[in-house]
Amino acid sequence: MTALLRSRGPAAALLTLAAGLTGCSPASEGEMRGTLAGPAPVLASATLTDDVDPAAGSWSTTWEACFDPSPGEEHLERWEVRAVTAEGVSPRVEELPGRCVELQLAQGPGTAPADDPGRTAALADAASLGYQARGVRSDGSVTPWSEPVVAGSVG
Repeated sequence: MTALLRSRGPAAALLTLAAGLTGCSPASEGEMRGTLAGPAPVLASATLTDDVDPAAGSWSTTWEACFDPSPGEEHLERWEVRAVTAEGVSPRVEELPGRCVELQLAQGPGTAPADDPGRTAALADAASLGYQARGVRSDGSVTPWSEPVVAGSVG
């Protein structure tokens, strides 16, 4: 799994993204690769999950955003994802294994993540990062990019 899809936290994801944003433009290489056709994918779900390991005395918070094809686009060959920040859109396009982006946004000691101020701060940092997904058909044509989904959002 790539750094954009599974990181140690929002800071690591933002550093990876910042390196990729150098020289980005509205029509990046990944954007022009295939013929654009059809409707964009839609957000199916976005969730935050807290996992607590009492034996280790630690917790982690993971965010997952899953996309669905629009009606009539059910036979996509694969999915791609790219990161978005206030500075722009990353020119780096990653193949998405499945249709979900997953990031570990926070982790810490203890067994009560909801009460941890570090979790609150990490979720606030994550809100500066978003993702877009698109589908790729067997003929190489692509759907438009989805609307950006903010890391840490739920819905």
